[in-house]
Amino acid sequence: MYPISLMLCLLATPVQASEQLGLIFVYRSDCAASRAFSSSLKAVADQYRMDVLPVSLDDRRFAEWPGTIQDHGQAQTLGIERVPFLALFDQTTGALAPITSRYLPPAHLERRIAAAIEAHHEQ
Repeated sequence: MYPISLMLCLLATPVQASEQLGLIFVYRSDCAASRAFSSSLKAVADQYRMDVLPVSLDDRRFAEWPGTIQDHGQAQTLGIERVPFLALFDQTTGALAPITSRYLPPAHLERRIAAAIEAHHEQ
C-alpha cells in the first residue's frame, strides 16, 4: 500500500473531501488492453458511482475520461510496471491498494473492486 498523500501530491490534484474511497486508473492510449479495460472500468464506476482519477502515461485521453491527468513520473515512483493499472485509494487513511494490472471484463472487475473494498474495511 502506498500513502495516498504521496500520490495526490505527485499528481497535484485536490482531494474531494466528500468521498472517502476512489480508484486510480493508469493507462497508455496505444495499449489495446488499456482501451478495453477503460470501457469495463467506466461501466462499473458509473454503476456504483465511484470516483476515478485517470492518469495517462502518454498524455492522450480516452473519450470516457475527460478529466485525465498526465503522468509526471508518478507511475515509476509507485512501481507501476504494467498497464492498465487500477488501485483503490482511501483519502482518509492515505492508503493505496493495487487491484489489478491487466484487463478484466466488467463482472470480474466488479468482484475485484468489491474484494478490495471489503479488505479495506476489515483493516
